Amino acid sequence: MGISRKIRSIAAGRDLARHSGPARLAEVARASEWWEFKLVPLFAMFYATALVAGAPLHDLGWAALTLMAAIVPGAAYVSIVNDLTDRKEDAAAGKANRLANRSGAAVALLIAVPISIGLFFAWTWRNDLTLLLPYLAAWAAFTLYSVPPFRLKTRGVAGVLADASGAHLFPTLVAVMLVIRSAGVEANAVWLAASSLWALAYGLRGIIWHQLLDDEADRRAAVDTFVQRSERRSIIILARWIIFPIELCAFSILLSQMPSWLPILFLGGYGIMVRRKLKLFRLDAVIVEPKERHLIILNEYYDLFLPLALLVACAWRWPWDAAALLLHFLLFPRRLVQTSQDMWKLRPFQRR
Repeated sequence: MGISRKIRSIAAGRDLARHSGPARLAEVARASEWWEFKLVPLFAMFYATALVAGAPLHDLGWAALTLMAAIVPGAAYVSIVNDLTDRKEDAAAGKANRLANRSGAAVALLIAVPISIGLFFAWTWRNDLTLLLPYLAAWAAFTLYSVPPFRLKTRGVAGVLADASGAHLFPTLVAVMLVIRSAGVEANAVWLAASSLWALAYGLRGIIWHQLLDDEADRRAAVDTFVQRSERRSIIILARWIIFPIELCAFSILLSQMPSWLPILFLGGYGIMVRRKLKLFRLDAVIVEPKERHLIILNEYYDLFLPLALLVACAWRWPWDAAALLLHFLLFPRRLVQTSQDMWKLRPFQRR
């Protein structure tokens, strides 16, 4: 081996070691950007399905751990593959890319780790198609979304459907079926249909919001997304009058199936808080359109009020489930802290 080749080999080895630890993997996978946003609504559906099935959460601990271990690698894979396939476009748009200066060996390892874990779960569920198919479909959706020659990200409607399905629809089906399998109950067709429709609609709102936010950068980089292909006003009308109403209808069906009034009561509390925030913080309530000072309708409910209501309902019925309430907010504290700070500022008798 020549000296120059040895130098390159040593440099690649150092780069691999420097960028392959768990903390570095979390950084490159942008975990801070999706940890609560993607996982909390998913676990809310896990808790809701347990409540509907009459299954105590303390009996579903292994299922919850399995859900976390199966979904997190997929979310990490999504972020890594997006950065890998967007390097050229991000450079053209002047956006930072965490893989821009990574060696080929480091990138290969970063991708191999989550894929290996995903294959393990696929093998584990090989005899249960109701778990295997949605799990594999989530991985496939994001691969098709990002990776050439498919790259559905640049193919209009197909791109937003792929993203919404991979981020919310298929993981939600995995969460629901894990509870059903672990609790040993029959699948509720109405619950499955409503949770799927809700997850898809909510996911569509999320990706449309993201593409609207990246509108200018995607235009500079010539990335032909759904938003780039469509007229902005039409997109907002679509989200406001079709996607959001579907989301609300599906979620209303879910609420009607739950054996507790707490999610509805907490929804009322959320509405009161939003009204005060809009007025005192001078925010604009939005469905998908980014604004300078905005509040995205229902995001805070799905991220905090809904799981809190469900966990309290479970703990009221099965006192040992109070441990799940504590564990949830140890794992997902950001929204709780943020909302607590906002509510302190909104207190009625604060000094002006």
